[in-house]
Amino acid sequence: MPDNDSGTPGPRDPETITRIKRDATQRLLAIPNVVAVGIGPKMTGDAATGEPAIKVFVREKLPAERVPAGELIPPRIEGVLTDVELGGDEIPITAPVDEPGVFNIAAQPFDDTTQRPVQGGYQLTSVGSTGHGTLGCLLWDPANHEVGYALTNMHVVQPPDITSVTKNVTKLGQPAGDDSSSKCCNDVIGLFAGGGKSADRDEALVKLSPAMKWQAKIVGIGLVAGKHTLIQNDVTGTPYKVAKRGQRSTLTGGTISAMQATTGTGETDNLIIIKPNPNTSAGTQTVYFAIEGDSGSALVNAANEVVALVKSRDDAGNAYAFHIDHVLKRLKDTDGVTAEVATATSETDVHTVPGGTFVEVPPEVAERVAADPADRSAFTGSGGRAPLNAPWFSDIVPSPRTVAAVLDDLAASESGRLLLALWRARGAEVRALVDGNRHVTIMWHRGGGAALMQLMLRLPADPRRALPATLNGEPLMACVDRLAAVLAREGTPGLRADLARARAVLPDLSGMTYARLVAVLGAAPDAAKELIVDA
Repeated sequence: MPDNDSGTPGPRDPETITRIKRDATQRLLAIPNVVAVGIGPKMTGDAATGEPAIKVFVREKLPAERVPAGELIPPRIEGVLTDVELGGDEIPITAPVDEPGVFNIAAQPFDDTTQRPVQGGYQLTSVGSTGHGTLGCLLWDPANHEVGYALTNMHVVQPPDITSVTKNVTKLGQPAGDDSSSKCCNDVIGLFAGGGKSADRDEALVKLSPAMKWQAKIVGIGLVAGKHTLIQNDVTGTPYKVAKRGQRSTLTGGTISAMQATTGTGETDNLIIIKPNPNTSAGTQTVYFAIEGDSGSALVNAANEVVALVKSRDDAGNAYAFHIDHVLKRLKDTDGVTAEVATATSETDVHTVPGGTFVEVPPEVAERVAADPADRSAFTGSGGRAPLNAPWFSDIVPSPRTVAAVLDDLAASESGRLLLALWRARGAEVRALVDGNRHVTIMWHRGGGAALMQLMLRLPADPRRALPATLNGEPLMACVDRLAAVLAREGTPGLRADLARARAVLPDLSGMTYARLVAVLGAAPDAAKELIVDA
């Protein structure tokens, strides 16, 4: 299509355009108002002309008469069209940060959903940090597709409150950084396996833990079809549509404004700049493609192929991402980790990381898992055995709404309030014993404590679900009493006393549904009222 300023088409050869852009970049970035230079489609209004252009991003778009003569962007550079778009300085998008008064940020909640099997698009947190970002997508080892990695930004793995990270030591959790071997309070999914942050990179790998289940899927987007090597011709004709799923702004769509972009912070020919789709409900407020909490999101095209890793935004609404090929090459060349974007063709394509120490699953639990499709899809064991160092069920952590409902139900009775008070007083000690006392840890798993905990955590989600009458062939309450005796023997005198108080109001759990358990707890207020004093 001829250019309006001369009627002559500009060069279309990608190598020529790249050379001309590179030669002009530093000269353009020296203009005070310019923040980035890339290559993308020439736009007239909101429509692409079909011509490639050198894209110049500025903090403020001004009429030509208000721009000093030496700072005007020429309509062409060596025959290549130019196109000026609104941009801004890059802002990392690790939460928690809020900028009130802009669309899609202050009012947007964080998605702290627990997802097992592990998938892309969910919250990811370093153990010990208050910051968090997004697990973008899953990678696999080309030599063994069961070995999985989570891909995110390095500034998610090492936010400001984490002074240093160590390969194969630093733990990452999904959604939070809770770390407990009891598994009822353990979000850890793997260890930092490589990555770095500099002017030219911001990526990190998390190697998933042995026995962890994972799936090549991004919530809200679907099964991942692989990666696409984005080239100049992809983005310089018609607008190239992309999407991402971040744990803060969830699913957003946009188009690629430029690739091979360079900013004043030094990312030479390394960046992809994404413009968000318009949102009519935003009014005069800025629409953002990605916001605080979305760092680490995978950028995908219409074919569900990963094209880039999102890392930052500007205050004009644009997002910035690193080309996925650059990311994978740096991880291989600098960190020695060869990984590929994992793919899936069916919802049943679920992988289990090899390794881990296994214990026998109580047969009652194994039978229940085999009979219940919901349990069977979440179960992480095999052959009647389950990993000691990973949850027996992949979705054992209830949602915040479920937790709130359970707390309300327990608070409605004297017995429930007593159990809540005792857990708040002694829960940390119980977790410490299960985590740090080897005798308690082994007894907890082999004696059925882990199985019972997982089954109880699953009760509120399904009114038909009931606890078994036995574990390992013994009455369920005999197992409970044996576990309580181990905790009492290894714990403090205060714990021993409070375990006895809790046992006095705890009904026989055999065959209990959640509704029945709540009803029974509410049926004996007098005994609980006497015991709750000073709890």
